[in-house]
Amino acid sequence: MLWISIGNNTLPSINQAKLIAKALKLPFAGLYMNKNNIKIGHLPSIRNLRTMSDPIVTDNSALNIEIADLIRSKDFLFLTKLELGVENTPMSLPTISDNATPAEVVEIIRSFFGLELAKHNKYTSSRQFYLQLRQKIESYGIFIHCFSDIDLEVARGVAIWDDNVPIIGINAKDSPPAKSFSIIHELVHIIKRQSTLCNEMLSSFSKQKEEIFCNAVAGEVLVPLNALNEILKQNELNIFILDDIKKIADRFCVSKEVIIRRLYDTDNLTKDDYNTHLSEIRQNYESEREANKIARQEDKNKSIPRNISKEAIDKNSSAICHIMFLGYGEGYFSQQDLSGLLGIKEKHIPKFIAEVSKW
Repeated sequence: MLWISIGNNTLPSINQAKLIAKALKLPFAGLYMNKNNIKIGHLPSIRNLRTMSDPIVTDNSALNIEIADLIRSKDFLFLTKLELGVENTPMSLPTISDNATPAEVVEIIRSFFGLELAKHNKYTSSRQFYLQLRQKIESYGIFIHCFSDIDLEVARGVAIWDDNVPIIGINAKDSPPAKSFSIIHELVHIIKRQSTLCNEMLSSFSKQKEEIFCNAVAGEVLVPLNALNEILKQNELNIFILDDIKKIADRFCVSKEVIIRRLYDTDNLTKDDYNTHLSEIRQNYESEREANKIARQEDKNKSIPRNISKEAIDKNSSAICHIMFLGYGEGYFSQQDLSGLLGIKEKHIPKFIAEVSKW
């Protein structure tokens, strides 16, 4: 590689090149590797159900790499289980008819997976709910893992159907409440034996019928209509401000976007009110993100430190976290091994192990 040549002045430094790759939203390796020399296994056929703001953009190289990484992570899990003598969880899924209604699929999901989600108040945080939901669905032999180097607008979730181990991929950049919604959304695709790529999880006005269907199911599973109506009645709510919406969202461990969508779908919000609230929520989010960015730049010492071990747990499959915990306890993995596998420094491994041990 020319970068290792000290006398070569025609190329940017490696650090400069990394900044260029970040600005272009490309994997760093994409700047110097010949695509013909990158050995990526055969990618499954996946239907593209995304709604793209710029339909001209057709380069899916980074997305394909993330999908390949999801498959490799699944393979790593099952090879490690084999090495440790741990039995694989057999895949178990219900079947639904092609003409099943969203209401019918909701009842199938609730009964089959034992999801009594109307009692969300037993969870101390939306993150705890996300982790418990992920672990619950994975216990039926579905692999759920995050991809991290793709913008939310490009992809929020992916479903990869496989007769043995279906995969649900969710974007690590999303918040815990949004991840929970994506899990149920993609679970519907998996139950329908579909491989799909999705990016619009919140809009009630998607142009894709399949996405409208999955959004309707996920909305009712996570925010049951009877429970929502009970809260509205108890609090005598018929005009909504963002504080009201936030309280309802916290009650169900979902995002404010999901709540306004449910309010719209249940005729508690007009389309104009829905759009007004959605615009305000997203503007507040962007303002908070920009303020946090400026605060970090002005004084890094005052910024809230990242919890690296929790980030690793949130990103990685519950099953992978568990097998790493078992392997570490049996001496199969060292701290250095886990550091390399998780992409975090060794000093964070004890906290990672400590939290996984509580499951």
